[in-house]
Amino acid sequence: MQRGTIQDSSPQKQQNAFTSHTASKRDSYELKKDIVLYVLKNSLLESGVEIFEMVNRSLLEKYRCEISDCFEKPEYLSDVLKYVYDGSYQIVVESIKRNLSRFANENGIKEFVKVLEAGS
Repeated sequence: MQRGTIQDSSPQKQQNAFTSHTASKRDSYELKKDIVLYVLKNSLLESGVEIFEMVNRSLLEKYRCEISDCFEKPEYLSDVLKYVYDGSYQIVVESIKRNLSRFANENGIKEFVKVLEAGS
């Protein structure tokens, strides 16, 4: 008999480890998405409820999506913000960037900001 630690390599244990890792990645993604959505809504609402509603309505009409979908499709948001804000598009992008600065190095959030910046 071999001395040392006994490793349980049963299929059930391996499945639990995989499920736990997958759930952790999903939770991290959802947290990042929630952060971006929170900051986005607040940044838009700084301009007023009418602007917020106009952005959401424009997303729906043009892309069949809502603000809550913009983490996955920041290019849609970029396009609509240019339309709604016209010449002041860069101001709202800077507001979003500033409010996300604490999370700027997080994968997903970093990419979201890059797409918004690319449009300006």
